[in-house]
Amino acid sequence: MEELTSLTIVSVSGQKYKLTRQAGYGTQGVVYEENTGKYMVKLYFPSGCQSIDDDVLERLQFIKNIKTPKNFVVVVDLITSPYIGYVMNKVIDYKSLNSYLIPDKKLSFAEWYNKGRGFFERLFVGYVIAKAFGELEKSNLSYCDISGNNILLKTTNTGVSVKMIDIDNIYIAGKGKSVVLGTPRYIAPEVISRQKNPDVLSDNYSLAVILFELLRVGHPYISDDVLDGTPQEEEAALAGRNDYVTDENSTNMLPADVVLTDKLKDLFRRCFLDGKKNRMSRPSATEFEYALLEASNKIIKCKSCEAWHYPRKKGREYESCPWCDKPSRPKALLNFYDVLYEGDDYKNAKVVGDNKSGKLVNSYILKQSMKNYIKSLYILRFDDFGKEKRSSENYMTIANNEKGYHAYNEFSKGGIVVRKFNSKEFIHLDNKKAILMESGDEIYFEITNNRAITIKCGVNYYSFIRIARFMEM
Repeated sequence: MEELTSLTIVSVSGQKYKLTRQAGYGTQGVVYEENTGKYMVKLYFPSGCQSIDDDVLERLQFIKNIKTPKNFVVVVDLITSPYIGYVMNKVIDYKSLNSYLIPDKKLSFAEWYNKGRGFFERLFVGYVIAKAFGELEKSNLSYCDISGNNILLKTTNTGVSVKMIDIDNIYIAGKGKSVVLGTPRYIAPEVISRQKNPDVLSDNYSLAVILFELLRVGHPYISDDVLDGTPQEEEAALAGRNDYVTDENSTNMLPADVVLTDKLKDLFRRCFLDGKKNRMSRPSATEFEYALLEASNKIIKCKSCEAWHYPRKKGREYESCPWCDKPSRPKALLNFYDVLYEGDDYKNAKVVGDNKSGKLVNSYILKQSMKNYIKSLYILRFDDFGKEKRSSENYMTIANNEKGYHAYNEFSKGGIVVRKFNSKEFIHLDNKKAILMESGDEIYFEITNNRAITIKCGVNYYSFIRIARFMEM
């Protein structure tokens, strides 16, 4: 392909773009900046075959017209001359996800991993990425080339913004062959072996590898022996011909207990153990989305080194911070229970069974330095990941000031009731006034017309309630 700097290209829509500088170069083609500074122009290398060029243009037209998640940098305009290509918005002030995957040699590992908001930031980055791929998955589209190069991030005061580039890699299952197979480190084994075309299930594998690396800084099949071995041994590992790593044979990465919840451990095992034999066993992007969101609400910030970490208990005592070995423990938390009462009057009813607390279903460690948004997934019951739901929507808020922790019905949800500790005082939580919480207070959810969800069994009635118990340490 000839040098095109200073050339003015006219798109299909008639818009003119003057190319100013070559910004990238890959196996498919080249990317140029243009003179307004708003867009990037990608041009494909000539194929020498009109039917292939027609297929590429048809794919680009399809991708331009489909609805994609907001995190993907979309096709703005199409180009047919002098080469086939497309125009996309320029992504400014974003950095590659590789900055989270490849340690900075200028810093110690601990300094690099805990840079910014450290582990908390990494969990949120993973959550946003998984959510974007979950939305793509619902449309039966495959991104094909998930890698640290194609995911860009920008850290802000309110969180992390994620952008996915190279949207032309999107593949429609059953429609011809994909343009790319992917980046070797992240390609699913069945795609490497050419047994399958890229699809949603191979995307699930690639996403799991990215998330595993983001948290543990290592590959799920690359043990110490492989890392010290030959290129051929590494190639075999990346093709999925090795066993899933353990803490014992993979000291090159962070231990699972330090960065993974039990739920995340289970999802990774399903992908890299069960998923090797049965692709259908691989967790969906949505399952990772919820697991990462929950994990971000189970961590605390060490007062000594300011690194975020999971509080770990040995018996009844909390262990020290894994980064500085200094004492570190949570200040307050919400434990969520499912409780079954006899009768339909939850205020005076007797708990069914020997466990008066009910069944523990989740925990949320409250943070002191920020608002704690309690999501719907903690309160409502969702058991079908294939159905559309709003489980990641905000349901209520717990905030902290010098007086203590306060419960807010910030999002005007109905049926939230606070029961003060060791009393019969029940206070409906409306959006006009916050309630100062004391250790042992309980929050009841989905109380309608002063009644809980009622189940009739024979001639008897039972009340089924999701409760959050507030505890200060």
